[in-house]
Amino acid sequence: MKNLWPEEFKPKEIKSVKLILDEQSNLLPKITGDMVYAKVKTMGVSEAYRTDHANDFSYSFYLLAKFLEEYSFKVLDFSHPVTMYPVKVTLDELIADEIQCNREIEINDENEFISILGTVLNSDRIKDVVGSIIRLSSEQ
Repeated sequence: MKNLWPEEFKPKEIKSVKLILDEQSNLLPKITGDMVYAKVKTMGVSEAYRTDHANDFSYSFYLLAKFLEEYSFKVLDFSHPVTMYPVKVTLDELIADEIQCNREIEINDENEFISILGTVLNSDRIKDVVGSIIRLSSEQ
């Protein structure tokens, strides 16, 4: 039988949202004296449905404290199809209010995601949460 597939496949030349958040996660401990770190966690099926993120890939992005083992702060949930974009993002309610956008947003490409993420990570809400985590961790 004749091969009906293309002669070759090339990987897409874009970064996934998960990779972008993983890269940002690696930077956070360096600027917080290893007191605060961030992590992307894969959602289970039931959580994905409960949070309205039932998609091919569903995740949450958390801030965590080195010395506060039981504490985590959810910055956002996100999900996307295998094609990576568009990505559906659900922000922390106070962050969405502060940056004056809807809590649930659809992002169509990598550049748009990076722009929105920069606004989120520089929000007063994130600065307040990270500063509080640092203070509480230093008291442990």
